[in-house]
Amino acid sequence: MTTKLFSEAMSEVGDKYYEEAANYHCKKHGWIKWSAMAACLTVVLFTALSVLPNYFRQQGTTPPDNPNGVIVDNPIDTADDDTTPATSEIHVSMDNISFNEVGALRDAARIWRNPELYDHIQWDKNAVIEYYGKDLSPAYIPDGLTAANGNGTARVIVDKSSNIVEDTVRLNFYHDYYEDGSPKLTEGVTARKGFSITASKIGILSDCIYLLPENEVKTSDIDGTAVTFGYRSMPCGPYNPDTHEPSGYYDMYVAEFEYDGIEYQIVAEQMEAEEVIKVVSSIIYGEEVFVDK
Repeated sequence: MTTKLFSEAMSEVGDKYYEEAANYHCKKHGWIKWSAMAACLTVVLFTALSVLPNYFRQQGTTPPDNPNGVIVDNPIDTADDDTTPATSEIHVSMDNISFNEVGALRDAARIWRNPELYDHIQWDKNAVIEYYGKDLSPAYIPDGLTAANGNGTARVIVDKSSNIVEDTVRLNFYHDYYEDGSPKLTEGVTARKGFSITASKIGILSDCIYLLPENEVKTSDIDGTAVTFGYRSMPCGPYNPDTHEPSGYYDMYVAEFEYDGIEYQIVAEQMEAEEVIKVVSSIIYGEEVFVDK
């Protein structure tokens, strides 16, 4: 420690201690004199030791008991203190999923509406999101599939009082599209590859017919949402002109459920069962999940 630093530090000691030490006199006993001086010196040293650490902190100098460290005001904790919680993985087990055999998939008979009483209006993406309260696109889309250009828009029907009577929104995610925007048929298997989502708050107009009686159709629980999964092996062309036999078959999956006040129907073609479950689960959970076989 330099003389200057020690002098400055000692200046912090109160003047009264110096005065008491300088004016103290004892005439009768020499040992009392030396005891008093020792006591005064103890007070001075104690006060100095109390002042010096604060002085070092103020100056940012190296304290004598820690020659390798520097004390600063409001030190920043450089320790790894990342409090961001680790992202948890969501797993869905195939053991908890039931597939019902599908007999047919058909559009319900559309109601003819008098144009004098009803109007067709076009919703853009913002209008669809405002009506449904969310973007209807799933959080998970299998690799190789792309969204159709018109996804997120809808053509709905309202009455003359602007009450919505049909609110169906359809989104397509397929391997490729024709110029008119419809999904292309894939080579080798003349069928589409991908999936479509139909959503409605009022009611979906297409029906999935299962082979089992309605009271025997099984549902699967995904985070408290009852989902009805269906499967059918679909024939595909070209057909033999003599036997009328198809050239092959492909997998078609259907998923129907209601979540957050919205009715969903998903139809997937040439996709794996695990991919269909991941699409459905990503709508319910709002993020991509893992499917355990």
